[in-house]
Amino acid sequence: MFIAGYRLLNLKDNLGNDSADLHIAEVMLKNINDIDRISIETVAELCDVSKSKISKFVKKIGFDDYKEFRDLVRNEKYRSKYFGYEDKIQMWRYIEREGWGSYLKILENDLKCFTDRLDRGILRQLAIAMHEHSKVAAFGSVYSQTVAIDFVYQMADEGKYIQTYTYDTMQEEYLKNMSPDTLVIIFSNSGQYLYGDGMRLNGYFKTYLKKSKGEIALITSNEKAAMDSMVRYPILYSFSSNIHSQMLMERLVMEMIILEYRKVGRERDISN
Repeated sequence: MFIAGYRLLNLKDNLGNDSADLHIAEVMLKNINDIDRISIETVAELCDVSKSKISKFVKKIGFDDYKEFRDLVRNEKYRSKYFGYEDKIQMWRYIEREGWGSYLKILENDLKCFTDRLDRGILRQLAIAMHEHSKVAAFGSVYSQTVAIDFVYQMADEGKYIQTYTYDTMQEEYLKNMSPDTLVIIFSNSGQYLYGDGMRLNGYFKTYLKKSKGEIALITSNEKAAMDSMVRYPILYSFSSNIHSQMLMERLVMEMIILEYRKVGRERDISN
């Protein structure tokens, strides 16, 4: 599925059962793979609503009009794979084909790579920064955003309240308006979160992030992205194979950040 589809899912999950917008979202999701070739007239017919209603709906999910929605879906469809990650195999596909035993051996090697590569010093610097910044946010795209949400909940147990948004448009607005006392932690295995949101041309994100007044931490397996000058805290991990285990690795990093945050907090309590 594409980012447009995830926007529709997010909206659908926050609408009442009798909402007209719910019906439109469901029809669009049903036709998501062909939506870039469907006219507004056809969508209106499928939804049994007026064209003006469709126009209002697409504005609700962050587009100026239906043409922009359809054009950007087409652009995103063209660029839907991970940039430079096309040779990666999804974890479930490998397990389905080769079995759990084979995958667990790969995971064991992945964990060794993870341990050997991860810079604990940067983890500590990030934990200190989280204590020092009055505003902290955690963002990701699609699956990585689920890690960001878990991170927010777990940090709340530590008494640190972190901001997040499921909608990518709201994340974008937050990033554009960061103040100097803001720290944003980005979960992005591919690192492409820095360079585009999947809906627009390359460089769109980079343009305004490079002007950001806040600080950025990036949790990624993309070394080039981690070393980008806009990243203040690069948390870099790696894999032993071309099997995508990033959802596990991102959660491991999340837990390590929380542990380091607790450690720094205890040290500060003792020193005071």
